[in-house]
Amino acid sequence: MSTVENTPSPLILRESLQTFWQESLEIAPTPRGLEFAVPQSYPDGWQIVLRLELPAPTTARLSDGGKTLWQLAQTGQNIEADVTAQRIRELCEIYQLKRDGWELFRFLPWPTPGAEVHLFTEAMVSISHLAYLHEPAVKTPNVARETVEKVFRERKIEAKINHRLEGRVEKRIVVDYFTSPHRPLAVQVLGRRGAVTSYMEQWGFRWRDLHDAHPRLLRVMLYDPAVQDVDSTATAIGEAVCDYFGPYDNVTRLHDLLDVASRR
Repeated sequence: MSTVENTPSPLILRESLQTFWQESLEIAPTPRGLEFAVPQSYPDGWQIVLRLELPAPTTARLSDGGKTLWQLAQTGQNIEADVTAQRIRELCEIYQLKRDGWELFRFLPWPTPGAEVHLFTEAMVSISHLAYLHEPAVKTPNVARETVEKVFRERKIEAKINHRLEGRVEKRIVVDYFTSPHRPLAVQVLGRRGAVTSYMEQWGFRWRDLHDAHPRLLRVMLYDPAVQDVDSTATAIGEAVCDYFGPYDNVTRLHDLLDVASRR
């Protein structure tokens, strides 16, 4: 076999990467400019969506619409705490970002170079990952997660944590726990406090997407009634898309589904 046959083709790799960009990049007009989803994602698997407006014919304003800091706060981080706030300021300085409340933005020349859009997106990813880099406050025990992990230990089942699954539409959906003793089973624990209806609307789409891609997947979503406000709409969504949607302390139901997952 010749050396040429064992050498990767730059053309094939370029075409593959360009195809990925074409499939991942979505652009839509808005009343004030453009909104577009880039290939990069936040830690929860959702694609990053940016906004672009033209305050002047040769100047573009590129913004995250406030989503990055909002997502960071939703993980339980206090973005105004000394350590986290200082790290956000440092990253804003590194990437030349401005901040207006939740929103992060930059002024750039128009037409905007693609490299600048990439760097802006890289900044959003870096800031969003502060959820894992710093814990400025003492974390309160998550009894729902502790209960799930205890059930897995009792059943001597190893579960993957923060496991990525591929849907038909979304290619990177992260679930809290994933196991496949015979039939695959995914468990998601609601981590958001207060009202969760909008959050359930997002997960309703994700669970349906995962079901379309993996019809045998058993889908479990648990909540803590002491932490989350689960109204009738959120309950209806959860029950429609999950094999079990309910309070974490119903361990009998979780055991039942693990029995199903373990059967051959």
